[in-house]
Amino acid sequence: MSDLLDRITIEPGKMHGRPCIRGLRVRVQDVLEMLAGGMSAAEILED
Repeated sequence: MSDLLDRITIEPGKMHGRPCIRGLRVRVQDVLEMLAGGMSAAEILED
């Protein structure tokens, strides 16, 4: 579990300080919304 949490970063100057996937400008919230909307992990990665 720790390895997964290491992929989440919070930087004040990036995406208004919201949690993001490390090294990307993809908010954790966006990924969760895509999953809740029925997208698969493969679809999210492709998108």
